[in-house]
Amino acid sequence: MANAQDISAPLATPAKRTSDLAHRLSATIASDPDKTRVLWQALETDPAMTFHQSQAWVDAWSKGTGTKIFLVTLEQDGSPFAILPLEIESTGGLKIARFAGTAYSNENTGLIDTKRRCPSEPVSASQLASALSRAGLSADIVLFDKMTPEAAGRVPFSALPRVFHQNPSFQLPLFADFNAVLAQINGKRRRKKYRVSERRLDALGGYNHIYGNTDAEALRLLNAFFAQKTARLAAQGLPDVFADPGIRAFLRNLATTRDANGKPGLELHGIELSGGEHAGELISVAGLTIKDRHVTCQFGSINEQIAADVSAGEFLFYRMIEQASAAGHDVFDFGVGDQLYKRSWCPQRTELLDCYLALNAKGRLAAPLITGMIRLKRLIKTSPVLHRLAARLRGLTVHRSRPAAETD
Repeated sequence: MANAQDISAPLATPAKRTSDLAHRLSATIASDPDKTRVLWQALETDPAMTFHQSQAWVDAWSKGTGTKIFLVTLEQDGSPFAILPLEIESTGGLKIARFAGTAYSNENTGLIDTKRRCPSEPVSASQLASALSRAGLSADIVLFDKMTPEAAGRVPFSALPRVFHQNPSFQLPLFADFNAVLAQINGKRRRKKYRVSERRLDALGGYNHIYGNTDAEALRLLNAFFAQKTARLAAQGLPDVFADPGIRAFLRNLATTRDANGKPGLELHGIELSGGEHAGELISVAGLTIKDRHVTCQFGSINEQIAADVSAGEFLFYRMIEQASAAGHDVFDFGVGDQLYKRSWCPQRTELLDCYLALNAKGRLAAPLITGMIRLKRLIKTSPVLHRLAARLRGLTVHRSRPAAETD
């Protein structure tokens, strides 16, 4: 563990000038989760903190991918008020610190003590950079990406420079009355579409909505997801972002990590044909995480070779949302990424923010390039013409990079 300068001034001391905060702010870095586990457990119980900085998520990511985790604890006057689980990746000679597993996460918040110890005065970028550098964080720049506006407004992020993330996220508010949920999104049309899908499934021999209640069931669903996603991405000429063995191990770890009540970190759902020629086949799969009545859809897939006219993905969403509503959850979050099916389900859209912090001269030089690339991606994704062109170019690149045997 690397220690920054420790300050012993009591928390009850009257507020000093902002310029004095740098001498009161300190950071420590640990790579062993046991060093921070008690504080971590306390902070992640706050409903305002996202599942993506939970111990279940970070532990599964570290074990699955072998990524080294840097657990940054921030303190003011010796009193801890935040934990930032970070990883460091090297790109083009630049070391970028980011939230652990953020490439596969949705909204990020960090872990902040919002109730007791969080400083009332802002932490400037230079003060935070100084504390992290003194603690020995071996990065050139820190990128706190995909932050909700509420999270980006809290200390220690509130004074950091930021840009809009290239993608928004989409949410569907939930109510005890499922009719009220559907009323937000053309309920009559949704019910009709659901009934049509159900009749088609009945004609195929019926269906089961199945769950990953045991590790074996969870892994069966997850393996079906991998196969379906690989086939779909290949058909679209896109790289398979779930093909890496480490990513698959991460998701398997998350799906088989269970809390004291037996609830998994990743909850798997699927629609299985129960009769007919394809009995036992899974035609759609989805993975959810649930924290404090906030349900997040982490991924979904469909089997396009079987029951293609059933709209199996939409059917499974309907079932999961209906169950989440009945269970008393507050929101069904479709996560980051602007896609047509998310817009059709969600009356709410959240613009996410990427906050950044340069730690040295190299980081300061790189910051405009990094933020410029984020802005460019956002421009492409919000322009239908540019988006289609980028997708076409990406498809050509993937196609050309395949071995000859795969393109025949």
